[in-house]
Amino acid sequence: MDRKVKIVVQFSGGKDSQACLIKACNDYGSENITAVFCDTGWEHEETYDHVHKIAEMLGVNLVILRNSKVDGMVGLCTRMKWFPDTSNRMCTVKLKVEPMIDWVLSQEEHLIIIQGIRAKESAERALYDVECSYFRDYFNNEYKGKLYRKRDVKKWCETHDASVLRPIFKWTGQEVIDYILANGQRPNSLYLKGASRVGCFPCIFARLNEIKIVARDEKYRQRVINLENTINSLRDKGNEASFFNKGKIPKRFCLINDNGAPTFSEVADYVLREESQPSLFGNDEPELSCMSLYHGLCE
Repeated sequence: MDRKVKIVVQFSGGKDSQACLIKACNDYGSENITAVFCDTGWEHEETYDHVHKIAEMLGVNLVILRNSKVDGMVGLCTRMKWFPDTSNRMCTVKLKVEPMIDWVLSQEEHLIIIQGIRAKESAERALYDVECSYFRDYFNNEYKGKLYRKRDVKKWCETHDASVLRPIFKWTGQEVIDYILANGQRPNSLYLKGASRVGCFPCIFARLNEIKIVARDEKYRQRVINLENTINSLRDKGNEASFFNKGKIPKRFCLINDNGAPTFSEVADYVLREESQPSLFGNDEPELSCMSLYHGLCE
């Protein structure tokens, strides 16, 4: 007997994945949709509320994934004694990619995985395929990187199929917002506060305007400061770790760390010097964001 096909939407709580979730419900029926949310333990409480609210409104099955081997972002950074950066994006790998792969390999059905990827997000994303195999790189001889659970993936793929669809690939950011509103919903409230992305709060790649949101909220500002202090209590003096990389703000504002990287407090104080207002819903300009073999986990 042929296995059934399960339709899965990777749902981060961001506007693109929300539009995809609505569209999937409209196209296939809410009762046939599973929304998968990868919880990093580092999201804003409004994102958690939004994810549950939208899933309930649409009547879809919501699956929340966590890496059982890592205690979220805090546990990961504590174990690393460092923070993820552009050359070591372990937050995406350990907190989103690997839990998603583990879940996929636990499924008995064939899968259609819907991702909220748009070409206008960046030049790199514009090169993606609208449709592809979820595990394409496991069978790509040109790929030289290390692949998680490669043997298990190949065995699963002998009897299963996992296909990726990106239905809003050619949409603009405004079209995404219009679609959400036209279907009687609102996007994540963090966009109204100036966020252009809502996955992780804050993300290590957050724009300065987005950091303003954290800097003005004592609860979340102190959360990052506490994590920096915890990590640096495990490191040698003079080799302190910083949540953001060197160059995040002008060097003359980085006064504490010997390595020239700003502390989170220094970055927060710097962004509050500027009075420019964050733009509503962000825009389509290229930005540095979480990128991996398994896109669509953050937005």
